[in-house]
Amino acid sequence: MKKLLTFFSLLFLLVLCGSISAQSTTDTVYIPGSQSLEISNIINADTSVTDYRVYVLDRGAIYYIETAFELTSSCKFMATGSADRPPVLAPAIRADNSSEEWFFKLVRVGIDVEINDLYLLSMRSDGQTLGWSRAISVQSSDCSLKMRNVVLDGWTEAGIRVQADKYKLDVQDCHFRNFIHSSSYFGGQPFMTDYNYPDSVSFINNTFFAVNAYLFSIRALGPYANFEHNTIAYTAVNPLITRFADNLYLNNNLFYAAHAWGGDPDQTINGWFLNWPDTVSSSIYQVRASFDYDGYTGITPPSYFNNEDYGVFYDSTTFTRVAKNNVFYQPQALLDYYTQWNDTVTTYDSVDVDGVKQYLRRVINPAKFISGYVQAVIDSSTDPNSAWYSPNFDVEDAINEDPQFTDAGTVGHVDELIGYVNRIISRTLDEGWQYEMNFPPTWPLPEDLSYSNTALQSGGTDGFAIGDLNWFPEQKAQWLITDVKEVNGNTIPDEFELSDAYPNPFNPSTNINFKIASVTNVKLSVYNLLGEKIKTIVDSEMKAGNYEAVWNGVDDFGHQVASGTYFITLESSSFRATKKIMLLK
Repeated sequence: MKKLLTFFSLLFLLVLCGSISAQSTTDTVYIPGSQSLEISNIINADTSVTDYRVYVLDRGAIYYIETAFELTSSCKFMATGSADRPPVLAPAIRADNSSEEWFFKLVRVGIDVEINDLYLLSMRSDGQTLGWSRAISVQSSDCSLKMRNVVLDGWTEAGIRVQADKYKLDVQDCHFRNFIHSSSYFGGQPFMTDYNYPDSVSFINNTFFAVNAYLFSIRALGPYANFEHNTIAYTAVNPLITRFADNLYLNNNLFYAAHAWGGDPDQTINGWFLNWPDTVSSSIYQVRASFDYDGYTGITPPSYFNNEDYGVFYDSTTFTRVAKNNVFYQPQALLDYYTQWNDTVTTYDSVDVDGVKQYLRRVINPAKFISGYVQAVIDSSTDPNSAWYSPNFDVEDAINEDPQFTDAGTVGHVDELIGYVNRIISRTLDEGWQYEMNFPPTWPLPEDLSYSNTALQSGGTDGFAIGDLNWFPEQKAQWLITDVKEVNGNTIPDEFELSDAYPNPFNPSTNINFKIASVTNVKLSVYNLLGEKIKTIVDSEMKAGNYEAVWNGVDDFGHQVASGTYFITLESSSFRATKKIMLLK
């Protein structure tokens, strides 16, 4: 028997209907593949948006970007159709043979942009790659960017470039490949920032394959940064820039042949990424001590990043730094190359060592997961009298174990990486090292980063495989519903049902029981009073059964939400129900 809606439930439904209507015919712009040459004009001329716009593109089609999308309102990009390959966005070739090198620009303060199921390709139809290209440029403060199932291929400057403060990034299930610049080993950066203040940054279940540098950049103080269950295979230089990340979670990631150059003496001693005073290696995991070095002017003290406008102040006692169950493995072919180079190199460079010129042999210093300097900072966490005191570390060195990739082409790409490293160290860099970059792009993607090491397949802190779980579809399906358990398994319900949550009001968590009558895709979500989705608890196919979920008052970015009224919604193709809950603190 149906219950009457309370006033708040009715209010929620009205607001939610308004949110859904933003995706109705009125506010949805469908751009068919037949209009692929007009996509830039269509989007940039769409200036009548007052709230939210949804742009729908055809799967299997290729759309040509004449000029960058200047996004001034909140919007969503998504795909439709039955073709396997997602819509491809590629550079148009203009009459003067030039091409647009940036695709998306977030140019208005406070907009929310969502990009789903697209293939962003930095290659023209004539096979030329763009010179210094950027897929997404966040240029205004307080913007949020959410990405799901997006492939970014061949970008020579950056995939996501942030040059604004108080930004939110939620990047999941994406694939970054061939981020290479032929003449700059620091070009090709999946996610790069200036010294901007983040609000929250979350990268989960992504793959980075054949990437030059900087795939996770947190360069100022911020409340939350999470890098979890990502697979990184083949990178040339620093994959992470996290020295100032004061609240950083780095768990269950796989680094394979990452930071393969490591560095020569001139870089490890005088490099801008500041490994001093550890002058013999670079570090995958990066943190900074909580003090300025004694008279060493080349290092900026962390307090430099205090910002009164945002209420951000350096205070090492409030930091949380966690890094667990990560794998860092260098394949034997790469180790053999280091040995061969270091045994035979006769080149010497003039290097400034603490103000004294020295001639040092140009050997390769292989990267470590935790360098000597970083380990010294971590060790200081137990001694409050240390000048390096920087507490609140829960950090472990990485596991050194071969994941045993099963695809021969993936494993063999190490030879291209070694050739690239050799061109860096010998100062003859003149070409990149792409892996099967084509126009139109090959689909499905040619690389396969599933692996056969059974220990690593259950080696995560959560019991799942280390690295991107998209390479293990059965595990990914289970991972999506880790907050949900089946109850009363002996009975199969004959109808869908969402029960009242309990306790309600609640603090800190509430239980949500629901019934699924048949195998179907199920969404269990939490909305606020404005009709904004703040938490996705379930979004996957589920079998028929009785289930119990738990919500602990945390949103999709890992933030604890404020006290107030929220709504739980259960959806399937044939059912929808909403319940009101209240969080009290």
